[in-house]
Amino acid sequence: MANIAYIMMCHKDPDVIIAQAVQLTAKGDFLAIHFDARVGDAAFQTIKGALKFNPSVVFAKREKCGWGEWSLVQATLNAVKAAEEKFPNATHFYMVSGDCMPIKSAEYTHDFLDSQNKDYIRPDSQ
Repeated sequence: MANIAYIMMCHKDPDVIIAQAVQLTAKGDFLAIHFDARVGDAAFQTIKGALKFNPSVVFAKREKCGWGEWSLVQATLNAVKAAEEKFPNATHFYMVSGDCMPIKSAEYTHDFLDSQNKDYIRPDSQ
């Protein structure tokens, strides 16, 4: 059975991020959020405060991100690490931006992943 950990990279719109987090975790999936450290702490605290009682959400170590810079890779790695540590039973990682949502329902995604006996990206390229 698929256990999805969404990896969200974001830098604006705290209310949108909160709504996305609620929707993405509503069916039992997990979410690791990286919120750009270049953005003021007030927005980040708003998100953290709204989601502090959601056990399916974890926050990654924040990086100051620059477009096309290594910092985006480091931020992604921080989010994946946070997800791996907090949600060790995650079977799939699904990266999303704070600006978008999956177009398929959680049920569709789970059914699809559960019906496939394969990985789509493997570290050993097999």
